[in-house]
Parts: sequence; structure tokens; C-alpha cells
Amino acid sequence: MMYASVAVGIPGNVLSAIVWLRRHITGNMSSAVYLAALSINDLLVLLATSILICNYHLSFCEEHPWLCHGAYYIRQSTGTLETLLVLGFSVDRLIAILRPLQVCLSPLRVLMHISIITVTRLGYILPSDWYRFH
Repeated sequence: MMYASVAVGIPGNVLSAIVWLRRHITGNMSSAVYLAALSINDLLVLLATSILICNYHLSFCEEHPWLCHGAYYIRQSTGTLETLLVLGFSVDRLIAILRPLQVCLSPLRVLMHISIITVTRLGYILPSDWYRFH
């Protein structure tokens, strides 16, 4: 089952990110930036999972431990980052419903929100993983 989700999910998320990051789509909808960030996040999860699947069959972590530590770090951080991105997307949609003409979030502002969420999340998890792996 994991092999099928990796085989279908990687091309699907790449195509989804391409569609949502088109200029005429992101220029009109702030939610397109959130959906593109979610597809890129899912793509990172699938790539990290494929590295761990390859390690299960080839056992290359003894020679390259940094690759497996990086894959575990990506899987752990993107798991909670996805929840925060969905929360941001939900708040964006709530604002659009409650205040349709008064509040307009530009895609640049949404991108700034996503960047702050990502940097905060990665900065929070990095010190705990650094001490665990070293």
C-alpha cells in the first residue's frame, strides 16, 4: 500500500503544485497559496517516506546516517506543519466568508504567513532532534 501511495502521490503532488502556483490562479485567490504549500508539504513527506522504504531494502543508513536522520526530521516536521497549514487555510476561508469585501489577504501576505509558520515549526523541532541524534 505504501508503494502505491508513493508512486501515485509524488507525480500527483507535483502536478498539483504546478497547477496551484500558476500566476493567474495565485493572483486571484489567497487560498491557492495554501493549497500549493500543502501539496509541496505532502511531496516532502512522500520523498522522505521513499528514502526510508529504500533504506529498509538496501540498508544504506550505516554508510550515510545523515540521510536517514534528515528523512526522519522531514517526516516529523512536515506532519505537524500540515496541521498548521490546514489551520491557516481554514482561517483564511473563514475571513473570506465573514468579511468578503472588507478583508482581502494578498497572496504575498499569505506566503509570509506560511513562511513564518514553517520557520517557527522547523526551529522548534530542530534542537530536540539535534540532541537526540548526536
